[in-house]
Amino acid sequence: MGFKHDTVAWLETLVVAIISTYVWTRSGVLLPNSHDSFLWPIIGPLLISLRYGFAKGVICALAMSAMLAALLERSNLIEYFPSYVSVGMMLIIMIAGEFRDQWDDITQKNLAEFEYINQRRASLAQSYQLLKVSHDQLEQRTAGQTVSLRASVSELQKIATLHNERRLEFLGEPILNLLSEIGGIEVGGIYSVDSKDTAHRKQRAGYEKLNPLPHAEIGTDHLLDTSDPMFKDMMERKQLLSPAKLDEHHTHSSRYQLCIPMVDTHDDLQGCIVAESAKFFMLTPANIALLSLVANHAADLLCDAIVAPILQESDKEAFLRYIDRAEQNRLDQGIDSTLVYCVDHVGTHHETLQSIVKFRRGADVYWSFTTSSGKPALAVLLPLTNASHAAQYVGRLEKLLQDDLGDNRNEVSIWGPWVIDRDDQDIDAAMRELGIVNDHMAIFASHRY
Repeated sequence: MGFKHDTVAWLETLVVAIISTYVWTRSGVLLPNSHDSFLWPIIGPLLISLRYGFAKGVICALAMSAMLAALLERSNLIEYFPSYVSVGMMLIIMIAGEFRDQWDDITQKNLAEFEYINQRRASLAQSYQLLKVSHDQLEQRTAGQTVSLRASVSELQKIATLHNERRLEFLGEPILNLLSEIGGIEVGGIYSVDSKDTAHRKQRAGYEKLNPLPHAEIGTDHLLDTSDPMFKDMMERKQLLSPAKLDEHHTHSSRYQLCIPMVDTHDDLQGCIVAESAKFFMLTPANIALLSLVANHAADLLCDAIVAPILQESDKEAFLRYIDRAEQNRLDQGIDSTLVYCVDHVGTHHETLQSIVKFRRGADVYWSFTTSSGKPALAVLLPLTNASHAAQYVGRLEKLLQDDLGDNRNEVSIWGPWVIDRDDQDIDAAMRELGIVNDHMAIFASHRY
């Protein structure tokens, strides 16, 4: 135990044994009738025992006793050999050596565990970095993560606010790039549609006023074919079409893999995206729903209306149209949208309601209005948000209100979240209580029955 084949350690043990023996011969312990002197020579083997362990400590003590016995034998004074002192010293050295060996075992075990933990930590750090890189790459490919979608749509909105006319000239390429990330578009183009007769302000047939020149293209060999059956169907129905949505009984007879209409909340066709080639494995139901959502949101940015992060009291009809679109997205694409209301019951927390806007994502719709009882309120529509994510959003609002209002937290209440098309009864009841007109309920009813 503790036996180490180390030349320096053994040399140190021998030197300490010789020095300690010399000190022993010069101490008063060997004198007859000596009872008061401390055994100073024990310090040497004790240090060796604590430094190198049981084996070297005992050997050092044995060497001391042997050398002392040899010196006394040579001087014919062997009868003065302190056998009881040697035995006591040996016991102390053995105890110290055993303690050191046990302590060394514990230390080595802890070091081994520490090394293992370090290796695991390094492995986890490496795995985390690989996962983070993989996650970032996946997010860039699909644009399906909230942060990526929020940043992309917010960037589109910033561009739209800088231009009052011909916005598609500036937004065409960013919109096409975003949709290509979501749907894996490899070859395609984006086109504008003048769906109104500017002379008579009437609705026109969509593709008859299609601008045949693309505002942006991706890939090579892109060609617009207005006689393509899927293209014509998309323009007439104003719905996203893709062979991924066809059942097994239908054959794909179009040159296009994706036909995406850009329909604003007024149900006007602002433009379209057609793609000959797209990564088919990326045309999942979730991504197709996301394509439709982003395209429709982009259409709102292309219309002549002022782009604002929050709708005002006079924009009630626009907000109701957003709800109608969310209902339609639920019916057509199966994607959830949720609705949340914040009501100021005392009418003195206008700034707090406005601060909620900082949680706005790119596609979220906020409407500031006054209830029938004259209380300020804020309606929040969260597209592409299920009940779980909406609950997290409400949790952030709760924390904001608690931090801002403190003991007055109950003066602002949060209603919801409610999933559109699933919680329509709760939504209708809230609308009635808040004094919002029931026109949208007729819209809901037209979809249900």
